[in-house]
This record gives sequence, C-alpha cells and structure tokens, in this order.
Amino acid sequence: MLGAIIGDIVGSRFEFNNHRSKEFDLFADGCFATDDSIMTLAVAKGIMEVVKANPPSGYAYGHAEFYGYLADRVERYMQEIGHKYPNCGFGGMFYKWVFSKDPEPYNSFGNGAAMRVSPAGFAAISERDAIDLAEAVTVITHDHEEGVKGATATTLAIFLARHGATKNEIRERIVLDYYPLDFRINDIRSTYKFNETCQETVPQAIECFLESTSFEDAIRTAISLGGDSDTIGAITGAIAEAYYGVPVDIKEKALSYLDEELRAIFDAWYEFRPSDGEKFKVLTKYIGKISAADSLGEWIIDKENDGTPEHPINMPFVNYSRLVIDFEQEFYQFFEANPEYLLTGYREILEKNGLKWNNKKMRSADLNGLDEQCVLALITGAIRAERFCDGALLGFIEDGSLAKWLKRLKDIDWQRQERQIQ
Repeated sequence: MLGAIIGDIVGSRFEFNNHRSKEFDLFADGCFATDDSIMTLAVAKGIMEVVKANPPSGYAYGHAEFYGYLADRVERYMQEIGHKYPNCGFGGMFYKWVFSKDPEPYNSFGNGAAMRVSPAGFAAISERDAIDLAEAVTVITHDHEEGVKGATATTLAIFLARHGATKNEIRERIVLDYYPLDFRINDIRSTYKFNETCQETVPQAIECFLESTSFEDAIRTAISLGGDSDTIGAITGAIAEAYYGVPVDIKEKALSYLDEELRAIFDAWYEFRPSDGEKFKVLTKYIGKISAADSLGEWIIDKENDGTPEHPINMPFVNYSRLVIDFEQEFYQFFEANPEYLLTGYREILEKNGLKWNNKKMRSADLNGLDEQCVLALITGAIRAERFCDGALLGFIEDGSLAKWLKRLKDIDWQRQERQIQ
C-alpha cells in the first residue's frame, strides 16, 4: 500500500504536465496526496476493520457474508473519508458517487479500480483471497468487467510479488489470465497518451514494474511513461513495494505528505500488516526455487565435429535454465541499484575477509561472521567466474554454496528486523 501512496505523490505534479524522462526529483513543489492515496487508505481501513472482526480460517477468508460486510465497510469509508477531501482530484462520476446519499455502482472501467486496490493484495493469504478481496472492494463502484479485471490483475501481481514469484512468473501469469503485455515502455513512451481506463493503464503500469531494476527505478519508469501519471505511479509502486520493499528515506519523505488523519490510518495498517522489511528479498526468494528445480543447467558437448581444421570441436558449455538466468539478471540489477556495496571490487572484499577468489576458499567460507557485503561479494565472484570457466556457477549452485550464501543474507535480514523491533 505504501508503494501506491508514493507513486501517487510522486506522479501528482506530472498528471497534466507529463515528464517523459526518468530524470527528475521524486518529491518537489506541487506534489500532494491525491484521491489515489486517499481512497487506497479508505480501502485499507475497511479491510482492516472487517478482517480484525472476522479473522481468516485456515488459508482463506471465506464466505459470502464476509465479502458483503467488507463491501459495506469499504463503501462507508470511501464516502466518509472522501467527504473530507472534495478537492483531491476525484473524477466526475466518482465525485458524484462519493457524495451520493444512495451510492450505487455505475458500470465503470476507470483506472480508479486499480489505483486503490493494493491493500487487498497485501491482506490476501491466498491467490483466491487476492481475487475475491479485489472484486469485493471494486464492484461497489467499478462493476464493469474491465474494471474488475484491472483491479484483480493488479492485486494478483502484488500477491505474487509478495510471495516470491520472479518477474517472468508474474509476466506469464498476467499474460495468461489478463493482458498480452506485448510492448516495451521505450517503444510506447513517445506516443502514449493520457487515458483513464483500466485496459489502457493497468497493463502499462505492470510493464513499468516488470522492466524496473529497483523500487525507485519502478517509480521513475512509471512517471517517464506519461499519461495519468499519479495513477500509473500508484499501480506500479504498489507492485514494486511487494517485490523490492521501500527504501526508508523515500518512505519517510512520502509519509510527510499525509495529514494527521491519513497518517493514523497508515500507521494502523502497518501495525495490522507490517512490511517484511527484507532488503535482500529479491535474491533470497530463489532459495526454495533453486532447491525445488528439476534442472538448473545442461552441459552442451559437441559430438558432431571431429576436431579437424574443417570441423573444429566447439568447447563444452552450460545451457542454463530460465531460473538461473533470472537469478543472474536480478543479481546484476541489485548490483547496479546498490553501489554502496562496492561489488566491482569483490576480490578485494573477499581478501579483506581472509578469503580468495577461488573455488576452495569460497566454498569453505565460514559464513557466521561474514557481513552482507562479503556474502554479496561471494555471489558476485561465483557469477563472474562463469566468464572464465564454463559451468563454474553451476558448480556453486549444485554443491549448495549459493543456497548457503542466500540463507546467510536471509539471516542478516531477520537480524536487522529484530533490532528494529527492539
């Protein structure tokens, strides 16, 4: 939910003055919390109240009565809170709904369905929940099938990102069930225009996330697309938060834009659904995936050529699985997004910690005393070794070294969280 608020605030000053570049100050004069943030917080308050009164049984919230009660609460808070912010940027039809004495859904497929739905993705404890929660909080206004589709696609992307799906897995699921995603942001940026429909906003926002390298890069990519900047930023930011987490400095700056009442709702939400706060989540999610994989790579050996000058034998190499390729790509994105770790000097980092850039020393390293920089240097060394020795990375994976290093990063994340709680 925080990611949606950040994307909204950052995009607010560009909604009618698009900025087609990633180069800009995230927060500046003209930024404010629009209806996207305010309605997101209203949805969060409704979900929070209903779930506290009706805690889930097993892995689902469950029954028609629950979702009916949820719809009533969300409707109430969207109107109640919305009344206090009449000039926050409501669209015409939604404005009438907020101030109606007898509010009814109005067959909308506007992108408001997707910009406010992120709390459903963070509250869900199963995929079925994610879809049902999204629909329940959407149809009170946006009951057109495209409105529901936009909201459920956004919520499912958030749920998958929270639960360790890779970007390729998220892309495949969205393409299978929702939108084709047959474009790249760079290819559409110059021609993309302001559009308030789900079908012309949600796919673009999801693609902004999928092409990003960090939370901040996701927000910058979304704004650079143009169009309905605050809403595209909100949708992209919500998914990016679930996938990357949010840097503390960006979080604190964004929260300064919320007034006392909105901040109170936010604080109550994060007590109800605390952020995981795992800095290395984009990497450690691969621990289980790697251990469960049937194949991580296949040696390709040239059996066709005979070694003559006319038919030289090609050197053996490893054809890595999609999973390993995804991990390597994500690691390099993390590498670029976190220059403070100085990983270009990974060999010097290893030597400073009494290690060498070689198979034996790296595999036998005692991880208990190693900090995050050194563990990241071990992973960097394993990936870079592939450039000089085919199959080197596969060896580090198959003997369990990579899994041990990732588990050490997981432990560091947990220890950091425990210190913050204390």
